[in-house]
Amino acid sequence: MTRHVIGKLDEFPDDTRHVVDIDGEEIAVFNVGGTFHAMRNACPHKGAPLCTLPPTGMMLESAPHVYEWGREGEIVRCPWHGFEFNLSDGKSVVAPKLKLRARVYKVDVEGEEVALYT
Repeated sequence: MTRHVIGKLDEFPDDTRHVVDIDGEEIAVFNVGGTFHAMRNACPHKGAPLCTLPPTGMMLESAPHVYEWGREGEIVRCPWHGFEFNLSDGKSVVAPKLKLRARVYKVDVEGEEVALYT
């Protein structure tokens, strides 16, 4: 893996998202409550930019007539067709066993530097 310093920690405040270019590839970097995530800024379905909308939550499995919302800040939704992906591993929320998954990258904060690994 190659380490890329993408900025200083204060350039990525909590609950923000940024797109960085690494060797011609757009990567969306999310800071969700102090936890960093990074994923390719292209939906694997049709290529829509995944950094357009902030991370969200989803309806959880619950009893009949009970509507429970959860996993806030863990889900990225495609703005074109509504495909949803786990921010942590890129798996499809609806069909996690399918090969349709967004590519994710490791992000580390080292001192005041934020680094991404490709």
